[in-house]
Amino acid sequence: GREVEQVFNRLRNSEGESSSIVGGRRIGKSSLLNYVAHPDVQRRYGMDPERAIFVYADLHMGDDQTTPARLWQRLLTQMARHCRDEELAAHLQEITTAGTFDNFTLADLFDLVDGGGRQVVFLLDEFENVTSNPNFDPGFFYGLRSLAIQHNLSLVTSSRRMSSRAAMSVA
Repeated sequence: GREVEQVFNRLRNSEGESSSIVGGRRIGKSSLLNYVAHPDVQRRYGMDPERAIFVYADLHMGDDQTTPARLWQRLLTQMARHCRDEELAAHLQEITTAGTFDNFTLADLFDLVDGGGRQVVFLLDEFENVTSNPNFDPGFFYGLRSLAIQHNLSLVTSSRRMSSRAAMSVA
């Protein structure tokens, strides 16, 4: 539908813009993210699944045990699974094994993504579970936003309501 078209138009533009889907329960936000994650759908909307790495994460499982490091571990593990670039996959493996997810490590990783002409799209479902989690301080959101602005990283988040912290990440 129109929403899917809008998400892909934003992803395909030169900035690889992020999107935020906000709405009540059971209106199809998760279905939309899962649909966008499908390679056939990506092709239909003019994106090359060989170049774009779509990573879906359901954050509704998040709790007080969820930390930025655990989230990065999950995202990068999924990224490695969907990655068709051996050098990038090896680098992802190295980072997740070391468990180091500071801003420098992540910036270096996304330099490699950019250098390979790839685009990463994080599809973050129920993002409010991260924005309302005290383990995620403003530094996490600034770091995520900075990666999205400076690299070929786009975020598509779904939440029941838009919090200021979520807006800061995708704006």
